[in-house]
Amino acid sequence: MNVLLDAILKKSKNIVFRKIQDEYILVPIVAAAADVESIFNLNETGAVVWERLDGTKKLSEIIEDIKSEYDGDVIEDDVMAFVNGMIDAKLIEV
Repeated sequence: MNVLLDAILKKSKNIVFRKIQDEYILVPIVAAAADVESIFNLNETGAVVWERLDGTKKLSEIIEDIKSEYDGDVIEDDVMAFVNGMIDAKLIEV
């Protein structure tokens, strides 16, 4: 799926987000405990995007917030690729 910049996104209710030392982890709460393929590790950019998905802001607003906070280090294409991957994995809802 290719999400549009005016889409409003929210996290799936079935996901737990944790930071453990320097790792950012998403764990589906409906998966079996032994199913390690259901655990997702996020890089710092992914974690920054994930934390801003509150179901009230447009994707374009989230991208602009991140760009201003990180002096443009985050590129729109990277955020879009991350979001589309998370939608495909059913971790984010449009």
